[in-house]
Amino acid sequence: MNKKEVSEIRRRLTAAESGADSIRGCYISEKREIISEFELPLSTFPEDECERYFTLFKKVLSGGIGKNLINVDFTTKQMTDGAEQKLLYGLRDGISGDNAYLHEFYEKIVPSIPGDEKCVMLLMHENYDIPGKNEESTEVFRYVLCAVCPVKEKDSGLCYEFDSKQFRTKAKEHTVCPPDFGFMYPRFDNRCSNIYGSLYYTKNASGKNAFTDAVFASELPMPAKEQKETFGDVLRGAVADQCSFELVQTVRDHISDVIETYKKDKFADEPPVITKTDICDLLRGCDITEDHITAFSQEYDESFGKGTELTPGNLMDLKKIEFKNDSVVIKIDPDRPDLVEVKVIDGVKYIVIRVEDGVTCNGIDIKIK
Repeated sequence: MNKKEVSEIRRRLTAAESGADSIRGCYISEKREIISEFELPLSTFPEDECERYFTLFKKVLSGGIGKNLINVDFTTKQMTDGAEQKLLYGLRDGISGDNAYLHEFYEKIVPSIPGDEKCVMLLMHENYDIPGKNEESTEVFRYVLCAVCPVKEKDSGLCYEFDSKQFRTKAKEHTVCPPDFGFMYPRFDNRCSNIYGSLYYTKNASGKNAFTDAVFASELPMPAKEQKETFGDVLRGAVADQCSFELVQTVRDHISDVIETYKKDKFADEPPVITKTDICDLLRGCDITEDHITAFSQEYDESFGKGTELTPGNLMDLKKIEFKNDSVVIKIDPDRPDLVEVKVIDGVKYIVIRVEDGVTCNGIDIKIK
């Protein structure tokens, strides 16, 4: 799924728009045992309470594609005889009443949920009449959304009671927090149902874990944080002594341009990607030797896999320029790399930063003579 497709489904998650008639779920202990199961008919709930549930489900469709939202594909074998896909397919057709697929799902998934605190698993099912160009329905998209939310115990302290007109200690409250994990099945690709894939949500951009193994039993892309670290290691290791500030800045500018171009293209269907060929061509433009480029190509294939496309936003921190060693940390406005020069003066290496007025040291204005 791309950003537009995710947004289309996300906009439906309101009391006024959604066609969901109920929410199913279970309350889960720290030991990953089911404390209780419940079915909540939304028609009997006040609108503000319905919106609280929809807010939790909206989080499952939030974050960056390739970072918090991961497109998961099922293998051909899973589609023919895989238990995971069969289970999700059963949930897709409805979760109301005495649903055997739902109870099987609880039994399989609950023990796999990471963490050691209470949590609640929420599921909603909806049939979405996809509007065409003339606002007439062209297809019904049936899908299920799952949100796994931690439950925090909060001490309310002294609270005012209007009846007694006194402040009294209120019992601890068990509050449902935004989800850590979740998924949507099937995917909404090209505004159509894709039963061969699912969309996985992770709050902390984490990768494969017991939960994903239980739900999908499929390989997941490398987590965003690991992609960033690995890309830095591959670039630095391959380019070696030619890895200069200017080179890193050129790569950063290219990544930023790819993302900005995608944002401006209103008709872009697929999320932006960067390939090994893109980076190799960029290195040639920076006069990096062919030996180093060949080394980069080999290390790229070994680290990410041959032919793997990477998510640009996962490769570098575009919100800052930071120089760091054991003694010094220097942060530069990402829009002002022109203020920085790297020089060797009398055999000593320096990072030179051009400054004007308005410089402070420990909060005190200083003058540079």
